[in-house]
Order: sequence, then structure tokens, then C-alpha cells
Amino acid sequence: MKKMQIDRVWVDDHAVYAVTTDGKQASYEFDKWPRLRDASQEQRAEFELSYSGIHWPLIDEDLSFEGMFHDAGLCDLTVAEDSVYYGG
Repeated sequence: MKKMQIDRVWVDDHAVYAVTTDGKQASYEFDKWPRLRDASQEQRAEFELSYSGIHWPLIDEDLSFEGMFHDAGLCDLTVAEDSVYYGG
């Protein structure tokens, strides 16, 4: 299975987005996640990247890159959850 490396992650008023080094892009709308939906823009903008996902420390929320890209139809789910990763 080919792995995809995350190049950039950003948020706007409605969603979190990620793009890979080869240009594939996926997003999650905040409405899908109660903590993110109810968070302030400042809380949403304060995130940390790990190898496998995104963490919002101010609201204690985590989302995986693989889940995001699977939801967008761009990868299969794996046991290790590392088919999409951040190598920052």
C-alpha cells in the first residue's frame, strides 16, 4: 500500500483541511464533531500535528489523517492507521 505524507494542515470557520505532498486534499467539517463545532475559532486554530493526526489541546479532541482521507475516499483504513502521516 502506498503511503501519503501530509504537507499542510489548516482550518477555517467551517472545517479542517489537510493536503498531501502529492496534492491530495481532504477535509472534515466541524459540524461532524461536537467539540469542534462548539469550539471558538481561537480554540480550533490552536492545534498540534502528530505522526498520525491532529490534536486540539484546548478542547481535547483528536482526529486521524487516515480517517479524514478514508472519509474522502482517498485511502483504505489500516490496522496501524499510518497510511496517511505527518513527517514534519
